[in-house]
Amino acid sequence: MLKKIIVIGLIALFIAAGAGAEEEKTASELRTLEHAGRVRSYLLHVPASVKSEPVPLVVALHWEGAQAQMMEELTGFSTLADRKGFIVAYPYGTGMFPDRYLTWNADTCCGFAWENAIDDAGFIKSLIETLMREHPIDPRRVYLAGISSGGMLAYAVACEWSEGIAAIGVVAAALNHSPCLPRAPVSVIAFHGTADRFVPYAGGRAEVFYDAYEREDASVASSMDAWVCRDSCPEKPWRSENSSFARDIWGPCLEDTEVVLYTLKGGGHAWPGGSPVRYLLDDPSGDLIATPLMWEFFEKHPKKAGA
Repeated sequence: MLKKIIVIGLIALFIAAGAGAEEEKTASELRTLEHAGRVRSYLLHVPASVKSEPVPLVVALHWEGAQAQMMEELTGFSTLADRKGFIVAYPYGTGMFPDRYLTWNADTCCGFAWENAIDDAGFIKSLIETLMREHPIDPRRVYLAGISSGGMLAYAVACEWSEGIAAIGVVAAALNHSPCLPRAPVSVIAFHGTADRFVPYAGGRAEVFYDAYEREDASVASSMDAWVCRDSCPEKPWRSENSSFARDIWGPCLEDTEVVLYTLKGGGHAWPGGSPVRYLLDDPSGDLIATPLMWEFFEKHPKKAGA
């Protein structure tokens, strides 16, 4: 009987501990700021553990046609932030409607934002500066993550405001920003599937949607070469691979930066290991889980002190 009571008591303690852990999780809040004459929206996730000590910031950029909540669900960054203690912002793009089919102006695409020359690179910079005034964010640990056109925008912001960005993580995106002339080195980690129909691995026109935008995407190789050159990395990478993916690492580079590419063999237009959102994305591969790999990379690559 005593043994049974002890077991029941332990179960109750575990349930209570679990409830307490749930209470530590914080909900993301919808916020706005004005930029270039427009009221722009974003979701902000600040873990309960964030107090006064400086913490990292990750700005996660959704894909064309999506919105902030979808990016939060796809990546799981908020759940990881609760465990690791960093802040995440999920900006909204713009469109004809405020809550659906939102787009970014990422140099050569896409949709409403591109057609109306929306200053999205400026918006992301303004958002980061606003968050740094309002929260204890370490200016040496500001990171961008994005998929598809969101990844293209991450590339563009890194090109234009390299002194403010420590590292970027891009999935299924091309460096279409030209010229890309960063004033400081930026670490880059990229994930791209060889069977991506929306942003072809070899570059050029996509199999889908190209009639709408008639854009020519840079190849993954040229996108990586650009950062290898600008970060003064070794020309040849160190490669490891298996039947599912290959990993190329260029480094060490200028100011301890690094460039890393994961090539998913037969992979489509998807966030590896992400939640199966499926809205204008392919089913994710389970061979890699991009979010923790990206965060591990970010942690390794803060801005060098004094840079």
